Amino acid sequence: MDAFKILAAGTRFDRRRFNQDIQAFEPKSQTPRVASTSTVLPSELDFFGNVTAPPESTETASKKRKKSKSNHQQQQQQQQQPPEALDYATLLRTKRIKCTGDDVPNPIPSWNHLPQNAQTTLLHNNWTTKMHLHEPTGIQMSAWGIMLENRDLLACAPTGSGKTLSFLVPLLLSVTLSTSDDPSTKKGPIAPRAIILEPTRELAMQVQREALALSQGSRWKIRVLGEDGFGDGQKPVKKNKKRSKAEQKGGKERSETTEKGAEEAELLLEEKQEEEGGVVEILISTPLRLIYSIKSSQVSVVGTSHLILDESDKLFELNFLTQTDEIISHLPSTTQKAMFSATLPSSIEELAKTVMKPSLIRAIVGHKDAANDQIDQTLLFVGAEDHKLLSLRTLIAQGQFTPPVLIFVQSILRAKELATELVLDGINVDTIHAERTAAERDAAVQAFAQGKVWCLIATDVLGRGVDFRGVKLVINYDFPQSAGSYVHRIGRTGRAGNPGKAITFFTQADAPYLKIIVNVMRSSGCAVPSYMLDLKAPSQDDKKRLRLKPVGRKDISRTNGSGNKDARDRKGKKRQRIMGGEEGVFKKRKEKIQIEE
Repeated sequence: MDAFKILAAGTRFDRRRFNQDIQAFEPKSQTPRVASTSTVLPSELDFFGNVTAPPESTETASKKRKKSKSNHQQQQQQQQQPPEALDYATLLRTKRIKCTGDDVPNPIPSWNHLPQNAQTTLLHNNWTTKMHLHEPTGIQMSAWGIMLENRDLLACAPTGSGKTLSFLVPLLLSVTLSTSDDPSTKKGPIAPRAIILEPTRELAMQVQREALALSQGSRWKIRVLGEDGFGDGQKPVKKNKKRSKAEQKGGKERSETTEKGAEEAELLLEEKQEEEGGVVEILISTPLRLIYSIKSSQVSVVGTSHLILDESDKLFELNFLTQTDEIISHLPSTTQKAMFSATLPSSIEELAKTVMKPSLIRAIVGHKDAANDQIDQTLLFVGAEDHKLLSLRTLIAQGQFTPPVLIFVQSILRAKELATELVLDGINVDTIHAERTAAERDAAVQAFAQGKVWCLIATDVLGRGVDFRGVKLVINYDFPQSAGSYVHRIGRTGRAGNPGKAITFFTQADAPYLKIIVNVMRSSGCAVPSYMLDLKAPSQDDKKRLRLKPVGRKDISRTNGSGNKDARDRKGKKRQRIMGGEEGVFKKRKEKIQIEE
């Protein structure tokens, strides 16, 4: 009997696991290789999609046509079915929509199931021809049905799933009923029918662009408070204001001139307020600016029927909570409220429910705190801060740095320092953070969108909502401070169904908080090493401390590989040579100090 067979009895060789080892011993194919003569630019170098794709084989093209035709036929059959014939349970399960509440309205699977009128036709035409969109996404189907029934909504859906259009379509269809051509509606303070609150100005401007594209060709007024001077009028000067002694001494002529100038200024202000005032269908604003305008009587919310809280988890954090509560307190009790976000912590959810009607509907698409499943997420251990810059340069050298790229850091200083290092490496880079003016931030974002800037370094000010559909890679240079921050950061890629990639650097100091990100990756369907799943989860106190104060880090300009660090090292070595080195003056000075001690 063969001794080897006795030893190997009961064992099984896993051919799938060791497939690469098997292929190493397989005979190589004798088919000669033919060099490619195609002049088509590779997709890795086609940053902005200007090059047409190479022609496909007949078989591949035929399969794609059959699949596309099948999907199109299914969509047509679904559109032609009357509402009572649709299987809504199957639709909700297919789109991974979970709705909770009493008497939940059915989702709207297509534009054919919306109220058919001139406004719907206009919006649908812009939806298809101007915005090049097709069927609504899961969150859009659910939100349209709920909001058009005038129910309060608490919605959570992954980044890039179309949350902005989820509330814009029902808003435009609802506020149309409140518009009027009466001249009396064009005077007085700004009177919005619907208000959209955004945590940042960049988000407010982006929502306005989406709304204007959707409503092109209509008379809907969609304005951002504070932009282009809208809503920035000052209070009129009082006529009975007491004059100063200098004015009294100036004589009657000077007094008349001053009063005349004041009257002209007041008249111009009244004309400006008359142009800006009156009914506005949708007003978009940040919380603090809206509060100031309400208190100064520039905005009247008496007739506001809809309130949208975009990025609601941010608006209910400590630094925004008081402002959000004050705005809600000024609104009529009948105002419909809808809240949208990609992350919805339980504490924020309970807080949001206190300001909404008891009949609210909770709609969750996918997992509650999961990232977009189109994003390939990777964790990269770099050891210490000194190795981060070297690891980033390694990614660049290996060709994994595929522009356009977003890099997130935890502070403004680190953004400036990292930008300096990448500029020295010959990379077109810019920064966006709170210290830059609005015009500078707009210019940086526009240059990035146009391809003039390959890499944009940002703090968390850009981590929410801003839509860059062409971003291929997001790098978390500094470990995020919470699961929500991580989801919003990497959500800048993988938008509108496009694939994306996210790489997160972590050091030994970040290891205690690693399980926070691992849980998000697992719920998003990403492969996670087994040892990471066994890591100890941080306590609630540890999570709170991390949210309030990030991990202390060494300045990028002082780490290994930085230009400033190399310059300091050269200066230090030169100084040692001049002073005689470690065996010269330095050694004598150390010995003298030890003797004195």
